[in-house]
Amino acid sequence: MQCCCAFSFGVLFADEPQPDTIKPDKITVQASELSAAFRRAAERVLPAAVKIISHVQTAEDRKAMQLQIPVLKTPPGKRNPGDSTGTGSIIDLQGIVVTNNHVIANAREIEVELPDGRHFLAKKYRYDSETDIAVIWLDVPADEKLPVIKLGDSDKMEIGDWVLAVGNPFELDSTVSAGIISAKGRSLKKAHRTEFLQTDAAINPGNSGGPLINLNGEMIGINTAIASRSGTYEGIGFALPSNNAQWIIDQLVKKGKVERAWLGVDTKQVTPPEAERLGLKRAAGLLVDYPVQGSPAAESGLKPDDVILSFDGKAVNAVYQLQRLAERAEIGKEHEIIYARGGKKYKVPVEVRPLPPSAGLLAVNQGDIAHYTDTLVGLLLAQATPPMLAKLNITGQPGMLVLAVLPGSRAEKIGLNVGTVIVQVDGQAVPTRKDYIAVREKSSLSNGIVLDVFLPGGQRQQFAVRLE
Repeated sequence: MQCCCAFSFGVLFADEPQPDTIKPDKITVQASELSAAFRRAAERVLPAAVKIISHVQTAEDRKAMQLQIPVLKTPPGKRNPGDSTGTGSIIDLQGIVVTNNHVIANAREIEVELPDGRHFLAKKYRYDSETDIAVIWLDVPADEKLPVIKLGDSDKMEIGDWVLAVGNPFELDSTVSAGIISAKGRSLKKAHRTEFLQTDAAINPGNSGGPLINLNGEMIGINTAIASRSGTYEGIGFALPSNNAQWIIDQLVKKGKVERAWLGVDTKQVTPPEAERLGLKRAAGLLVDYPVQGSPAAESGLKPDDVILSFDGKAVNAVYQLQRLAERAEIGKEHEIIYARGGKKYKVPVEVRPLPPSAGLLAVNQGDIAHYTDTLVGLLLAQATPPMLAKLNITGQPGMLVLAVLPGSRAEKIGLNVGTVIVQVDGQAVPTRKDYIAVREKSSLSNGIVLDVFLPGGQRQQFAVRLE
């Protein structure tokens, strides 16, 4: 660490005549009041902003577990090579801590250290990988009193509002940095089922999972990620809004898992040129790319180029807004969608269903991998990754994963389903998106093409696609 450079300043010594007391002006008073607000907010939060130590599995641990030998618990405060640290917030007097899932991923044991020096081990934890949130239950004696952080209303935060980021960057305990809300509604591929607050409050390795607070000392976000070329702070950090986190936390605490409803439609924001093309007066709502085959959206009659304007009476102008409303909608109950088609508005009821496991799988692919639409066959495809193949219980050749089957398409008529992996087209392997496109450009639907596929579960089958 470099030491500070020395500068020459005018210095007043105690035995020299002192100038008259300077009366603070209005700006100085306002600055002092802001400083006091920062101080009060930090004082309220710091006791409950904890360090999380993830004790990793060592080679000896894994060998012992294979031999069914009990693995001894780590003594509190002891660190092992490879252990990692992050930050969390105590949100309940009973010892419930919220943090990022990536902070505790692959941990053999989780230890929580309070700023006052107390250490507790986690007795259990639950997580939601799609929003990168984890909840930890501490093994706390009944007579222990814990500090807590109050959750605030993240929807009230506006661009330009002051915030403080609290955490343990580079293992510098109980560090506070100040900044503002730089933007709202940001999206990240690693947590595609939520939007983020953007802030310029310094966030570095070790801050993950810690609180982003308002000037009332309330947690309005969970510090989750940074945008950086160097791997450290460069002025852009992201925090998961507390209002989004609260719903996830409640589900994890009450049910042990997150139960989401499923609408089953892929949308994007309407641009001014698209609004003009579709006969809309202004660019508002969400343009339907496609409804997923067999989904509530498809069954309601929604089609590509429809523009969804509202869900249950609430306007939707960003993808995350519809996603949030739909996934939290009551299952088994009809909900109202208002949409525009051909310059006219329509109203349709839709009954959401539980989110199927494959829907989360396909959403991950859409977020992380470039997809390709085979319009003649009627498929939305993405290159299948090994983890995706493993989840579908498919082993063997790599191929193209079917993300969606377009309603009324040839693919739908021959029975192709979401989760199918196409490994050959007309006898030629298609392990990548580039290969698939190259082979399809040479094939002829008039003569018919043969798709060699793996079905979810691993069964192999062939499908023939022809022009009617």
